[in-house]
Amino acid sequence: MITKDLKISKMLSEHPQTLDVLIKVSPHFKKLNNKILRKTFASRVTVEQAASIAGVDLYNLLFELNKIINISTELEKIQSKKMNNEETKNQKPNIIDQINAEKIRQLDVRPILESGVDPFQNIMAAVKEIKDDEVLLIINSFEPIPLYSVLAKKGFEHWTEKENGLFRIYFYKNKEAVQNDNSEKQKTSLNETDYKNVIELDVRELVPPEPMIKILETLPQVDENTLLLVHHHREPMMLYPKLEERGYEAVSNKIEENYYKVVITKKRNA
Repeated sequence: MITKDLKISKMLSEHPQTLDVLIKVSPHFKKLNNKILRKTFASRVTVEQAASIAGVDLYNLLFELNKIINISTELEKIQSKKMNNEETKNQKPNIIDQINAEKIRQLDVRPILESGVDPFQNIMAAVKEIKDDEVLLIINSFEPIPLYSVLAKKGFEHWTEKENGLFRIYFYKNKEAVQNDNSEKQKTSLNETDYKNVIELDVRELVPPEPMIKILETLPQVDENTLLLVHHHREPMMLYPKLEERGYEAVSNKIEENYYKVVITKKRNA
């Protein structure tokens, strides 16, 4: 049975015929014909999130998806699981209402999507440049719901407005998040001075996925007294989850275009 929590990638893998249903209920899902977007977007989005992104009713979508895979599902059973706690925040936060226009950095991801590229890396690069007193404005043709949880982990709140089918999403840091972030930076800076050994790794000349492989191969040499300094040609966003799984953490600093210094350490409590 297809449920609201099932990832789109898993659903399409197990039931390829469900793609026709997605495309039928909303043209937004035509993007899943693009192999790159299908691989990246579909792995991060659940059925429930997909329904919200496309602006379709979750109950109807679940019914049609289960119907095409010949699962005899009672409508009442699906309906009982219908999300009933969605609340739309219509009141504009003061920080958005009062901020100077010069403090708003805008990123329109529609051209990126039209070119068939996942804008996630562009968004994360923009997030990296946002100062504590600035706001990032993302403009999109659909609501990027998975992005909310990703940036929330980085201390960002959001406020979304929709007008004539266009979504404008403001991401901003509250004062508590800024204070915690500064404290974390101070803690990281102090910790770096405590390491007795430093391993340097230059992966700028390697082609993907060799940089990641090289870094992961080096990790066993990094203990609680050792710091791994990686010279990278870009911020290794895909590396971070793998480090987290292995009990490591990283801090990246952009030195110049195509040059990042990535400091990797073993978590003290890992």
